[in-house]
Amino acid sequence: MGMEPALHQLMGIRMNSVMNGITNGDGEYQAIIRKTDEYSDKLDKINLSKEARLLIDSYVSEQNAHSTILCY
Repeated sequence: MGMEPALHQLMGIRMNSVMNGITNGDGEYQAIIRKTDEYSDKLDKINLSKEARLLIDSYVSEQNAHSTILCY
C-alpha cells in the first residue's frame, strides 16, 4: 500500500466493502452490468480502431452526463 495514512486506507477498504455489498444485492444494477458486459464483448470482437473506440467512449460519456443531469 502507498504512503497514505492507515486510517484513510481502512476507510477506503470499508467503503469498498459496503458498496460491493449494496451493488451485489441490487438486481437492477446487476442486470445493467450483465448487459454492458455483453456490449463490451461485442465491441471487442469487431476490432475497432483506437479512434473509433475513443469516439464511442466520448459519445457514451456525454450521454451519461446528460442523463445524470436530467435525474436531478
